[in-house]
Amino acid sequence: MDERILYPSFSGIDTFLRAPYVGLEEVNAGDYVVSGVPYDVTIGIRPGPRYAPNAIREATKHFIYHLCAIDGEVVDVCTGKRMLSTPKEIIKDIGDIRVYPTDVGKTTEQVAKVIEGIVEKGAFPVTLGGDHYIAYPVVKGFEQGMRKRLGRDLRIGYLHIDSHMDMYDENDTWGKYYQGSPARRISEFASVDLKNMVFVGLNGTTGVECYDYAVNGGAVLYTIEDVRREGVAAIMEKAIAAASAGCDTVYATIDIDVLDQAYGCGTGSYVYGGMTSTELLEIGSILGQTSCIGGIDMVEVSPPCDTTGSTNRLAASTLINFLKPRLFEFR
Repeated sequence: MDERILYPSFSGIDTFLRAPYVGLEEVNAGDYVVSGVPYDVTIGIRPGPRYAPNAIREATKHFIYHLCAIDGEVVDVCTGKRMLSTPKEIIKDIGDIRVYPTDVGKTTEQVAKVIEGIVEKGAFPVTLGGDHYIAYPVVKGFEQGMRKRLGRDLRIGYLHIDSHMDMYDENDTWGKYYQGSPARRISEFASVDLKNMVFVGLNGTTGVECYDYAVNGGAVLYTIEDVRREGVAAIMEKAIAAASAGCDTVYATIDIDVLDQAYGCGTGSYVYGGMTSTELLEIGSILGQTSCIGGIDMVEVSPPCDTTGSTNRLAASTLINFLKPRLFEFR
């Protein structure tokens, strides 16, 4: 075991789950590759997601210390399953992707290039935002990398866990590329059909034009009321089926503001009446058991807005729930 895993959670270098910090050239097929995109220039209110990648990484150190400093395995008291504590050596952290705060286009191309490199190698991208704009360049790179990996055109499903649709076409302040437009830009990719774009947890209001664009194009919308009425498991089963129908792979993006403000105050566009922490953690676990997911991100965490660090840890825990069945041995 790497001795660094046993460092107390308040010490050591911040990588995700104490994963080795590597260059892109050290990424191999089958790896789960964590990268950060510390970019929040296109956020409209309560900036701060630029600080999230390292905050989320730091929040994972307690988890890995708790596992590995005990006796080699732990028991899930709810399920009785035993999990070996040391993760498989397929989790790597390449640090933060270079961003250019005054140049959205240059940032887009840089992020897309790095994600393309990860995916082309046959690895799985786990991306830490950043505001939700970053989903656009990430999925752009994901599409390019998958096309090179498969050597052909493909179809990508898109699963959007968020209180907001982020389907606006253009904003008179931010233009066509900002936190409110990534889903719209992604819908324009050749590999993406609106019928495979699924939104879960929608809450509040949105613009008529973007709503009609999504609905008339066949996108699938599940609101927070649907989740309350049918439960997370039932909605996610439907959502995954719709997103993956006829597709080679599915990309999942999680905006922490899908949570009710009481559970996730560390975000800019917080809402009331959103998901509970339990529901978001369940979504992470369900996605972790879903073989069609080919990439995932966590966005809109704003550490300065939550000095307790609770939102950081909840974001980290949701990703850990996703990664558990992929990185750890159970018996």
